[in-house]
Amino acid sequence: MRGVSRITYVWPGLYRLWYQGDLAALPLAIAFAVLLNAVLLVSFLRTGDVPGSWRLIGWGAVVALGSVSAWRGIRGQATAANSANDPQRQDLFIRAQGEYLKGHWAEAQGLLEQLIRRQPDDVESHLLLSSVYRRSGRRELSRRRLTQVQRLESAEYWRWEIQREFALLDRSESAGTQAAQ
Repeated sequence: MRGVSRITYVWPGLYRLWYQGDLAALPLAIAFAVLLNAVLLVSFLRTGDVPGSWRLIGWGAVVALGSVSAWRGIRGQATAANSANDPQRQDLFIRAQGEYLKGHWAEAQGLLEQLIRRQPDDVESHLLLSSVYRRSGRRELSRRRLTQVQRLESAEYWRWEIQREFALLDRSESAGTQAAQ
């Protein structure tokens, strides 16, 4: 981990904003900046205007938010590194992709469900399983899976793909409705 990375972990939202380009983290980073500036202002420039207990509460909030942010960032980085470096997971996912590309929906579904049992927050596997459901005509299962995926913490990085899968699902449902009429 580089020195700059360590600093960005302590500032809530900054790591996601800077390294992942996640604009949803911008309000959090700005709010922390406002809090930090306010605490610095009342601690060093306007010391007589605010009681000491409020300054202590302010510094406590800065330290608590920074600590939680660092813990979540380091934990998230470790989880991502572990899942990316797991050869069994990679092998299963590649096999599932192969079955998907061959149109073997049942085999792909079995492999993807195995992956999801191992790692329930694996958004890639959930998305591919949703696509398997959609392609095999089980649109309601696909929609439910996508709704579940949206609730995962790591799903925010997959927003575009999730929305695209919803659009494909809507399109296939409208095509199925028109064919039935």
